[in-house]
Amino acid sequence: MTGKTRTGDVLPKSLYSMLAALTLIWGFNWTVMKVVITEVPPWFFRSLCFLAAFAGLLAIARVRGLAVRVPPGQWGRIALVAFFTVSLQNFFLMLALPHLPSGRVAILQYTMPVWSVLLSRLALGEALTPRRMAGVAFGVAGVLVLVLKDAARLDGAFAGVLLMLCSALVWSIGTILQKRLPVGLPIAAFTGWMGLVGGIPIFALSFVFERDKVLALHAVSLWPALGVLYNMFLVFIFGWWAWTKIVDRAPAGVAGLSSLMIPVVGVFSGMLFLGEIPAWQDYASLLFVTAAIATVIIPER
Repeated sequence: MTGKTRTGDVLPKSLYSMLAALTLIWGFNWTVMKVVITEVPPWFFRSLCFLAAFAGLLAIARVRGLAVRVPPGQWGRIALVAFFTVSLQNFFLMLALPHLPSGRVAILQYTMPVWSVLLSRLALGEALTPRRMAGVAFGVAGVLVLVLKDAARLDGAFAGVLLMLCSALVWSIGTILQKRLPVGLPIAAFTGWMGLVGGIPIFALSFVFERDKVLALHAVSLWPALGVLYNMFLVFIFGWWAWTKIVDRAPAGVAGLSSLMIPVVGVFSGMLFLGEIPAWQDYASLLFVTAAIATVIIPER
């Protein structure tokens, strides 16, 4: 870590503006991704973002004078964490995205902290306090609202819900593994290597399933192309750099508050820019998931 962690719940103005920018960028990206995959093959799109953007993150770490060389014997740890956090998470995400509105995808993705509570109890021995149990209950309620809405039809929407739950689950497994298998690198450099290693399987899949489509990328129109650049430079390079800086300078609970509003931004950006009309189940699930995340990340005081 390169900065000094602040105590208390007050952030400098510079970090508040960065926190707001990060929330808007990551929340709006659920809408951007729906536009991109209309013309850009999803596997190639995601792998390009990981390989290019995280290479940029490593370059930034180098410029900042941070160590970027992986310590001997720790490549296996990076590969295992990257497999769950990057490869599997994005594998399920890319399969689910065409079948669901962007807002619903965002809601389901951010059930991750809820599953992390349960896994941390099993894998790390962390206490399952009443506060955490309440968070799990809210999260399960939010998921059930969406699952029951689509279960009767057994169509693509129901499959999309299940795929997004898998995406959130493997993300939480990756989070637990990161705690169990620490790597002796600054966060920026570690995230860079994790993105590169985890992005390689997605990149390989793009050439297995999308070879012909990738060769036809010259026909991509303006807005999907801009969406790819938005992901590469704002979502990944700036977003992860900003997140690293916020976590470096702020208490963890305060930094975690940024994720609380991301599904909300995702839902309403889909309404504004894609014309999506959420059902009452989407609003109910959003409230449940927001309450669940709040019980997990807001400091008790």
